Amino acid sequence: MKDYPIQKKPDKNMTERGTVEQILEQSGFLSRFSFDIRPYARIRDYEKDEAIIVSTSKLTRILYLIRGTAKLYSQHKNGRQSLINFFTPPSFLGVPELFEESKQPYPLVAQTRCRFIEVDTTRCRAQLLQDALFLRFCCSMALKQNAAQNLRYMNLTAYPCRNNFAASLLLLQNDGILSVKYVELAEYLAISYRHLMHLISELCSEGIVERVPKGLRILDWNQVYSLANEIQEHR
Repeated sequence: MKDYPIQKKPDKNMTERGTVEQILEQSGFLSRFSFDIRPYARIRDYEKDEAIIVSTSKLTRILYLIRGTAKLYSQHKNGRQSLINFFTPPSFLGVPELFEESKQPYPLVAQTRCRFIEVDTTRCRAQLLQDALFLRFCCSMALKQNAAQNLRYMNLTAYPCRNNFAASLLLLQNDGILSVKYVELAEYLAISYRHLMHLISELCSEGIVERVPKGLRILDWNQVYSLANEIQEHR
């Protein structure tokens, strides 16, 4: 994990500060606040499978995903974790915990190498909760993420598994490789592990994907797009 803290004064070095400023500008993140958020913000990278949020700690930051894929879990009383969703850019996390300080956060793990803009809420919580521009942004992001989640559940019941699998493949692939635990992928697609294995075998026999040591490689991009578009055309 690598941190790029915001610095107030310019450095003589190639300034990581310059890089941070560029990232903040390009992402449009600065425009989401009525006050200067830069003293409280940093860019943080997480490696694949690295814990981003753990459920046992109080969350004192909000996180804006700008690169990579992260997965959110629910934590059961018996210690078991269930996959809630995968998140891709742009996604905003940690907002419920900002409003409810006592709220226990859900575990978040990097599915691929991830980059976040993180804001330290311990030093600017009062300003955030009084910032109408920021609160409007929170509402907008929450509505979009909720709509996307509802649409995903609707598609799981309205379309065949291979269409939903193709859409997930395009969403979660990295350089043409899908590297996801099959148990979690089955849970995400709301099918059994056995059903998923049968589906993967079918797609392999049709030359659409192939098994590789890291997971699944897309062979026939046109066919994957065609299957996924049967869902996307109706959005």
